[in-house]
Amino acid sequence: MYPKFILVSDPATPLTGTLVYGMAWQHKDLRQGYVKVHGGGWYHKDDAQKVMTLYGRSGDYGEPDFHFLDRIPSELKGYTFVYASDWGGEERVLSLEGVEWF
Repeated sequence: MYPKFILVSDPATPLTGTLVYGMAWQHKDLRQGYVKVHGGGWYHKDDAQKVMTLYGRSGDYGEPDFHFLDRIPSELKGYTFVYASDWGGEERVLSLEGVEWF
């Protein structure tokens, strides 16, 4: 199993995306119910530095669209989120302004 994430929207709130992450064989294994997926990739969670690195793209759903990074699980509150197109590549810090922690 591998550390993967996807960004999903529920049909009732199609413009609000939720970060779903976990250990999975394929990105589609993270999908639950009827949702729209806005891409995904891999992640590395550094608990010591409190950094969540999102990188790459999903073979199932393509590149992540961070316009849909609206809701994040509360266990990640206080983490800095960064994205790189490839592991070890140039990272950019993602804005968490207005994010809902659930």
